[in-house]
Formats: sequence, structure tokens, C-alpha cells
Amino acid sequence: MTLVHKRKKRAAGFTLLEMLVAIAIFAMLGLAANSVLQTVMSNDETTAAFSKRLKALQQGFGVLERDLGQMVARTLRPVSGDRTTSFFQHGDNMLESETEALAFYRLGWLNPDGLLPRGSLQSVAYVVQEGRLERWYYPYPEPVAGAEPLKSIIIENVLEVKYSFYLNDKWETTVSGSEMPKAIAMQLEVEGLGIIERRFLLSAGAPADGSNNNNNNGGNSGNNGGNSGGNSGSGGNSGNNSGGGNNNTGGG
Repeated sequence: MTLVHKRKKRAAGFTLLEMLVAIAIFAMLGLAANSVLQTVMSNDETTAAFSKRLKALQQGFGVLERDLGQMVARTLRPVSGDRTTSFFQHGDNMLESETEALAFYRLGWLNPDGLLPRGSLQSVAYVVQEGRLERWYYPYPEPVAGAEPLKSIIIENVLEVKYSFYLNDKWETTVSGSEMPKAIAMQLEVEGLGIIERRFLLSAGAPADGSNNNNNNGGNSGNNGGNSGGNSGSGGNSGNNSGGGNNNTGGG
């Protein structure tokens, strides 16, 4: 066998060792690609779950902002008991809450076309039960004894809630509720997210008894009365002028 034939025979294929090495390399590449794919899919699921929780948290804070932004200075009356002197109440031992609860009145309760026999005033309470921050409200501002509130879940997996109130240019955690704060801070400890704090600005705290409307109506009545008196005086002047005209005619 010539040298040329030997070289062609050697170049005809791979050896067993070369094939094993190639298979091992491809297997390692496949494992690496599969690991990268699994990591990407896991990260995508984690991101989607976190995004869902964050969206739910933002929606819950939106409900809180709407309620606290329309908080009104009206004294509370418990379901069973006399009216208090507080515009809002908060504490650990309220409404069987697992942590601090908050109760107050708000304006702006929608009543399209006045279908329901009620005004826009609403009694609202935020209570934590079974690890869920719930919003409680009654169909009417002055609920009768034994009435059950309507409940909706705002934020889940809540471990603790703390409130602080901005009064007299400083934050207070213990207040009587007889004075409307300028802002309310809410600190939540949520499982898997840690401690989250949100501050809500309040309105001027105008009373909900319509005293401003009464004052305006009184002022308008006074103005109308003054205008009517002025018109009566004009009528008297007209009468005097007419009488003078008659006297002149008689003298002629």
C-alpha cells in the first residue's frame, strides 16, 4: 500500500475518542442552554408575580387615597352608643382588628340620579383580619344597632399596620381625634415586601353640617332684603312726585 492510500484511509473519519469528546461537548452545551432557559423562565414568573402584587398594592393605596382625601370633620357615632367628640378613631382594640384600625367619615359617596335614599356622606373603617386589610362601610352614615358592614379586601398578606397623624407641625402616633390632621401616614408591613409607608394629604377638614351653605343663604337673603327695601323707597319717591304734580294742577 502506497503512502497516498494510507493518508486517504486516515482522513476517512473520526476516531472513537474524537466522537466521545464531541458528544460530551454538545451535551454540556445542551445542559447550559437548558439551565439558561430555566433561569429566564423562573425570573419571568417571579417578575410577573411581583408585578401583580405591586399592581394590587397600588390599587389598594388608590382606594385609601380617595377615602382619606375626602375625610370630613364629623363626629363619630358607634353602632351601639352615643355620639363621640372625635372626628376619627384609631387603635389596636377596635372592631376586632389584628392590628391598628382607623374609622372616619368621608364625603363624595356616589349616588347616581339620587336612586338611593341617602346623601354623599359615608362611614368608613379600615380593619385587618386574617392578614388582610379590609375596607368596611355601612349603607347609611348612621347605622342602627346590629347592622353588619359591607367589606372589601384592599391589601393581602398584611402583618402589621401603624398610623401617625400630622398635627401642630409634627407627627403624632397618639391623638384624641378631636382635631383634624393635615396628613395621615400609614405604615404597612407586607409579607414578602417588607415595610411600606405611604403619606396621604387631607382636605381642609370643613365640617359636614352645611354651615357654610347656611351662611351663604343668610347673606343672600340679606342682600335680597336690602334690594327689596331699596325698591320700596323708590316707590315712595314716585308717589311724592305724583302728588306734587296733582297739587300743581289744582293750583292752576
